[in-house]
Amino acid sequence: MQVVDATTVQFAWEPPLAIDEVNIRGFLKAYQIEMFRLDDPENSLRVAPSISPSQTWVTLFNAPSNGDIGARIRIETERYLGPTSLVIQFQTREGRPGPVTNFRGVPFAGNGILLFWDPPDEPNGFIIGYQIDYRTIESIVAQPGLDQPSIVIQDPNQRSYLVGGLKPNTKYRVQVRARTIAGLSTSPAMIELTTNYSLVPSKPKFIVTYVGTTFFNVSFDPTIMPIPGSLYYVQYKENERDGESIFKRTYVVSNDRTIIVSPLEPGKTYITILVAGDGIRAETKSDSQLVTTAGKDRRPRDTDAPWFIGLLVALIILLIVLIAVCVLMTRKGGKYSALEKDIVHEDDDSKFADYNRAPSDLSMGEFDDDKRRTYLVKYGESDGFASDGQNDDQKNFSTAV
Repeated sequence: MQVVDATTVQFAWEPPLAIDEVNIRGFLKAYQIEMFRLDDPENSLRVAPSISPSQTWVTLFNAPSNGDIGARIRIETERYLGPTSLVIQFQTREGRPGPVTNFRGVPFAGNGILLFWDPPDEPNGFIIGYQIDYRTIESIVAQPGLDQPSIVIQDPNQRSYLVGGLKPNTKYRVQVRARTIAGLSTSPAMIELTTNYSLVPSKPKFIVTYVGTTFFNVSFDPTIMPIPGSLYYVQYKENERDGESIFKRTYVVSNDRTIIVSPLEPGKTYITILVAGDGIRAETKSDSQLVTTAGKDRRPRDTDAPWFIGLLVALIILLIVLIAVCVLMTRKGGKYSALEKDIVHEDDDSKFADYNRAPSDLSMGEFDDDKRRTYLVKYGESDGFASDGQNDDQKNFSTAV
């Protein structure tokens, strides 16, 4: 067994031996292969009958996609089916989905068709969206034209769509196909409808559901209108420029129920009108409303408050003062340390507080005389100067006192 793609599988088998012909109980007419999903064998059973008895392999193209599959083979005789073989299991990849179910449509307004559908019974994978194709037809046997682009729906949960802007009183062929990652449905669901005669839409009503600084949302409900439009848009302009500017218009919607009006200026008032149209020429305008956008947030930020600015200035001044004090203390502290060091070395042996004063010129002179006398004593000349030195010492001492 070999899996080729999402729905294609090749099988091979050995024919019965000659000694098994007795157990066949008849003439071997053909082989039959059965495939089914293991989680739902009864509802997903697919049979490939009438395989030639001379064959020992076959390629089948209808295997269930995206699942765990079981397969078995049995013998066909002229009157009976033989017992099945053992079940072999394999897994298939995601494939194209089957057709959507319960597909229907109704004419809407003067030139629209409202479509409804349900998901395929055989999704064969994960549905990621749908595609709608519609064409005008001249007769029931004519094929759809090629003048309309396809409508791609990317929401897998969507179950309805309004096709608007069609021609009034015209027959259309419409088809819907589901989509998986492997592609579109193998067979589309199809209907044929004739649009209504052109009707002027009723006057629409709207509400403003949200207002921002540069936009606001306009919401409406076509189902409450006696004659709904198939297309909608919003006209708007600034109220204070009533005589100077013309109305601007937004994008056109057919299935959406909310229109975003933008870009706008903050704090401005706009004249707003909702327009319902049939997609051809008939349009009906709603009553106008004045809508004012939100203004810019002018509340002072914390960083702009006067108290915050004053606090920053005070911190800066305090920081400058601290830096200046630190510089001055560093300089003053350096000079004081050097002077203190000199005084300590000079007066290590002094026991009088007076000696802590800085030496005067007189004391410096006495210091020089002592050095000179010490020099003379060393060379034997101290006798002549001894008495004078003593007198001088006493005189200097008394003077110093």
